[in-house]
Amino acid sequence: MNIPLVRPAPPQLSLAVEELQSLEQSGIFSNFGPVNTRFEQEMLERFFGGEGACTTVCNATIGLMMAIKEAVGEQPAGQFALMPTFTFAAAAHAALWCGLTPLLCDIHPANWAADRASELEMLSRYAGKIAIVMPYATFGYPIDLEHYKQLAAQLGVPVVVDAAASLGTFDEHGHGFGSGFNGSVVYSMHATKSFAVGEAGLIYSADADRIARLRTMSSFGFGEPRTATMAGLNGKLSEVNALLGRLRLADYDSVLAHRAALFNRYRDALPELQFQLRAPGTQAHQFVPALLPSGLGGRRAAIRAELANQGIATGAYFSPHLMEQPYFQKVCVAGPIPVCNDVSARMISLPLFDTMTHHEVDQVTECLHALINAERGRMRPKRSRSEQPVQLVEA
Repeated sequence: MNIPLVRPAPPQLSLAVEELQSLEQSGIFSNFGPVNTRFEQEMLERFFGGEGACTTVCNATIGLMMAIKEAVGEQPAGQFALMPTFTFAAAAHAALWCGLTPLLCDIHPANWAADRASELEMLSRYAGKIAIVMPYATFGYPIDLEHYKQLAAQLGVPVVVDAAASLGTFDEHGHGFGSGFNGSVVYSMHATKSFAVGEAGLIYSADADRIARLRTMSSFGFGEPRTATMAGLNGKLSEVNALLGRLRLADYDSVLAHRAALFNRYRDALPELQFQLRAPGTQAHQFVPALLPSGLGGRRAAIRAELANQGIATGAYFSPHLMEQPYFQKVCVAGPIPVCNDVSARMISLPLFDTMTHHEVDQVTECLHALINAERGRMRPKRSRSEQPVQLVEA
């Protein structure tokens, strides 16, 4: 077997010769050109029902940095950025680049996103010191944005949503995750995501003025010709990457359907694993995250090694979690995180990619099922000789 964890399959530019020639003839390769403008319009319609506005960025980490800076302004009202500790390093790095200290809360045991009780406890303990709240839509899961709308309104603390893997997550009414949210929602279009472009990101908000400010920020803060009127950097997406995005849109429905079918096949075949809570509507899937049975967290490395020996690559996102990484231990502040510690210790990420077959899923699940049973058997206490059942023989 040779089954990778992911096999990036962004659209093939080699099959888009006419589009590339048209781009070249335009002489416009960046700076929000015509291809990028069409791409943004199409994304707004496809994922957000035409409500609000969106802007592309060169990648989601830059998008998070810009969104944080736009939300907190030049003089943040506090020093902390509240986020779950079970998240990707980019979120913490983005806060740090904006001069804030990541403040880490625990996660919910079912959806692996920020736990509301832990979040509210940190908001109370650090009242007046939190500049921004940064929830993570874990692995594309549609967290409750109404909660964050109310939180922002009640506490006056802005919210930026890290929705890296959420393009393609829709509620039961067909609304894309983030639709109607007035804060910034940041998505990734990295080659490893289900909406694979290569290196790109998107920021959405129902507040069109906010997106206009972010667009200015991403072009050096040039609010006037060649004149900086606000904080800025270079976050623009190239026309070639925007073209890749438009090509991805053309076949994305089939990509989502195929990945969902594979994901459900995993879930049905591995009842011994704990999967993320089922989301209402449909969820985009980057790979297949699941928890090993309780008691087997310490055997994860051995299980992954044996799968690798059989030609099956796996991951363990996010393990180590933020507070298990040396740099973040030095620069972050965390509250009690018992659930995160347990989830991170048992997490295993199973293969999922656009060209994966049902047969390959079956190969992975059969191997993993056998390994789990073997590990359980190894851990089962053996009976001593005195405990062996006595066979009675009739006289």
